[in-house]
Amino acid sequence: MTNLKDKRRVWSSGPLIGLIIILVFFFSQAAFAQEEEKKSEAGLVITSVPSGATIFLEGEYSLNATTPATLPLNLKGKYKIRALKEGYEGWSTSIWLDGTTPKLISINLAPKTRLKGALRSAIVPGWGQYYYGEKKKSFLFSFATLGAAAAFVVADNDFSNKNDAYVSARNDYAAATNVEDKYRLKQILDEKQRQAYDAENVRGTTLVLVGVAWGFNLLDAIVFYPSLKESLNISSSISFEPENRGIKLSLVKNF
Repeated sequence: MTNLKDKRRVWSSGPLIGLIIILVFFFSQAAFAQEEEKKSEAGLVITSVPSGATIFLEGEYSLNATTPATLPLNLKGKYKIRALKEGYEGWSTSIWLDGTTPKLISINLAPKTRLKGALRSAIVPGWGQYYYGEKKKSFLFSFATLGAAAAFVVADNDFSNKNDAYVSARNDYAAATNVEDKYRLKQILDEKQRQAYDAENVRGTTLVLVGVAWGFNLLDAIVFYPSLKESLNISSSISFEPENRGIKLSLVKNF
């Protein structure tokens, strides 16, 4: 009797095991077919190192996504691809999609560096800050340096005119032959000399302002590189004080 019961159990469990195997095979094949269908529908697969970059696709259609990104197969024509990620250089390229052949694009993003930022600020004040993504500070440094440079040009032109007037007055004084003319021209000469001296001082001051604005811009690009700024908890600022007729530059270290 025992043997008969065991045989019945084996026989009754046999169809169940077979059914389970068939179901597992069926669902695995369905999943595989679905995955293959997705792959066949993918027209453009974009990956990046590091991942998490924002992708902009510009052409007949405009799309954006975050890497890794899979875009549909039906895209056709010429497209421009741009990749952006904070702390990394921008990346772009142009591709042609035929709508039938899948494409894979792998992007390696180069990290931004302090040296590149400093070189930019050395050439154009504020460019390094713009490169770091600090657009507000970039505008302030550019405006401050260009404003100081414009003030220097005006002051230099004013000094040149007043110095010419002083040289002319000096020549007139030297050419005078009588005492009355000498006395009158000496007063004019002294006044022209004072005006030229004051204009020269103003010119020198504006030149110093140009140097300070440019130098602080370069120092900011070197010292206040974003990663260093976050680790040291430091900040810089630039502001204008019209009531004091000056520019205020400051470095702040928070404890």
